[in-house]
Amino acid sequence: MKQKTLFTTIAVIFSFLAFSGCTGNSQKGTLTVDNILSNPGEYVGKPITVEGLATHVCAKSGMKLFLQGSTDAQSIRAESNSTLGKFNEECVNNKVVVKGTLVEERITEADLQKMEEEITEGTNVTHGEGGEGCETEQKTEGLAVGSSEMGRVNDFRTRIAERKASEGKDYLSFYHIAADSYHIVKDNAKR
Repeated sequence: MKQKTLFTTIAVIFSFLAFSGCTGNSQKGTLTVDNILSNPGEYVGKPITVEGLATHVCAKSGMKLFLQGSTDAQSIRAESNSTLGKFNEECVNNKVVVKGTLVEERITEADLQKMEEEITEGTNVTHGEGGEGCETEQKTEGLAVGSSEMGRVNDFRTRIAERKASEGKDYLSFYHIAADSYHIVKDNAKR
């Protein structure tokens, strides 16, 4: 009798969790870039589907696609992999849906010191021209367009100090989507 009661209790708890939506995936439908950036910690490490305006595909590798939300300040990068391949240039200036996993990248003082060494040695990798980074990447990182790589390091260092003073965290967090798939949203009104 005790075993049957225990089994029934476990079954009721499992049913409650399954029907209440506590299945380990908090996503409900397609999210916007603004949704993700308003509370990224909620989505880190989880599968997500995000829709946004594609503003840029990295010309150098083709493996980065930038999605914009309600403004150009609301932007997130999607990164492809060898299985998915390069993003199609036709994505640019179209709504695109990307499925993947949200990843948090943390930049610490140690990272900044390594970046400085690479800049000094001339071994750093830039994606812009003349020592400047890609404008779209700079916007996504909250940098002034045209910032030099050393300017980027100095800006990050200042922002880390500010975050440590206000939140007690001695790193910056940047987010991107590790893409599994994507597609351009077709406008049914134009068909």
